[in-house]
Amino acid sequence: MPPPPPVEREEPEEPEEPEELEKPKQPEEPEDDDGDGFRLRFGSTLGGGIIESPTGTGAVFSLSARLGFQFNHHLGIYYQNTPMVTLTPESTANSAGFEAGFIDYNSLLASFTVFHVIDLGAGPSLDYVAVASCGTEIPGISLEIPEAGCESTSAWYFGAHARASLILGGLTGSGPRRSGFAISADLHPVFLPEGPTITFTLGLGSEWY
Repeated sequence: MPPPPPVEREEPEEPEEPEELEKPKQPEEPEDDDGDGFRLRFGSTLGGGIIESPTGTGAVFSLSARLGFQFNHHLGIYYQNTPMVTLTPESTANSAGFEAGFIDYNSLLASFTVFHVIDLGAGPSLDYVAVASCGTEIPGISLEIPEAGCESTSAWYFGAHARASLILGGLTGSGPRRSGFAISADLHPVFLPEGPTITFTLGLGSEWY
């Protein structure tokens, strides 16, 4: 008998590689927004500028301190105390003198901060104004001795304050507090009975906000 024909063996098929399962997407964590949050704010400024009063224009030197709250990176509220000394020359056709004063601004300001570096504030103020006026009459043809003397007054008046500052700094650490070197400009009218007195000052200082 002839031998049986050889049986062809079927090679086993290679198992198909399982398709990679798509990994479920992890929910994105919300951004920290630079650690924004409620905190205290404070600062100080040394400045100088001009004063425009009903009796003339003079020089002013000021020192201000601020303390308040920062609700977030954009909104805040603070109290600013600004003691200053002023010196205003006074002269007429027949007299010469000067007016020296001490003014203390007590301002409550609402602030708005843009791009972390531009801080704008405005609000009402209750101001203490003390002024000493000294002068002497200039004699003409008369041989009489000119009269000289000083008068002083002091009282509380209402005012308003506006402040703009450029703060050169940034965020510190991982928390919400920012700090920097501040270049500021302050405008303040005081409403006196004889007319408004306006001071404009430029200052250098520091800010923690």
